Amino acid sequence: MKKSILMMAFLSIMTAAMAQRTNMPIDTKTSTVHWTAKKVVGGHEGTINLKSGSLQTEKGKIVGGDFVIDMNSMVCTDAPKLTGHLKNEDFFNVPQYSTAKFVITKVDNSKVTPVLHGNLTIKDKTKAISFPAKVTKSEAGALEAEAMGVKVNRLDFDIKYRSASFFSDLGNRAIEDEFTLDVKIKAKK
Repeated sequence: MKKSILMMAFLSIMTAAMAQRTNMPIDTKTSTVHWTAKKVVGGHEGTINLKSGSLQTEKGKIVGGDFVIDMNSMVCTDAPKLTGHLKNEDFFNVPQYSTAKFVITKVDNSKVTPVLHGNLTIKDKTKAISFPAKVTKSEAGALEAEAMGVKVNRLDFDIKYRSASFFSDLGNRAIEDEFTLDVKIKAKK
């Protein structure tokens, strides 16, 4: 009998907590992801689109979310011919891994700028990452989250092409192991 009462109380608390959460689908047309990769001499940049996603909020603060990244949409804006190479086996192997994913596992809202913690999956390999994200709310109830300079180590996802960490004879042809993402997410109820 005591177990039943405890279970019902637990379910009531969980139901009340979940009722306060709001799921906000992201607007894939206005959300943007800009990437930058550097080499010893120069670098490249481009864009990639989000396929789907949502933010979970509670009392106006982000508490969770997930995003599916459309790897087929990747473009190198400063050297369009490079786009095909980025999509092949040397880098992201898009024919085999057409999407990547980021899942928010925890949000530290105790800071002025919330810190998002989550799991990034590229090429079926998952790595925990965290970064600050500036969050703003509009009068219409929409949310915007902006994370600039998010560092991702490509070696965590088995992308070793021209990495000085693996190949010592590259000279000025080496590509840095980290690339950065500037992400702007727009979501609304």
